[in-house]
Amino acid sequence: MSGLVLVAQAVDGRFGRLRRRHDPAARQGMPAHVTLVFPFAEPQALSAEDRVRLATVFAGAAPLALTFAATGRFPGVLWLAPEPATAIVDLVMRLAEAFPDHPPYGGAFGTVVPHLTLAQGDEALLDRLEARIAGRLRQPIVAPVAAAVLFATRADRWTPVERFALGDAVGG
Repeated sequence: MSGLVLVAQAVDGRFGRLRRRHDPAARQGMPAHVTLVFPFAEPQALSAEDRVRLATVFAGAAPLALTFAATGRFPGVLWLAPEPATAIVDLVMRLAEAFPDHPPYGGAFGTVVPHLTLAQGDEALLDRLEARIAGRLRQPIVAPVAAAVLFATRADRWTPVERFALGDAVGG
């Protein structure tokens, strides 16, 4: 299994312990992140042409300073909302165009909602966590992001496989 993500290290500085307790992906080594494409092609299946296509898509996107100041919910999931969301959606759409066999979330959802998962669980647990988190977001988290990262699972652990610079000249 693999996925392309934007790692937001600064979020783990504030919520890493909470994530490790309440997000299975965090317990498997996945850092705080905003997913771009999941599932994606296995790294060993990517050709040199695929890697150039990835580098080209990411080179066309400027480095980001993601700001996390609000929470959101899906059924069973509590998340942080990254801004600027439009820049993330644009990047996801460019990846979907470049890799039509790998739509966001396997094509399960019609709308891309950029998010950073903090916790999974029943709604009562998420209500309690959300109340605690709100106070800790009075000062928003700013996470600089200069690259997208391809992660893959190895022995039930998420491992970074390859980085693709944002806004970088391809081959430069």
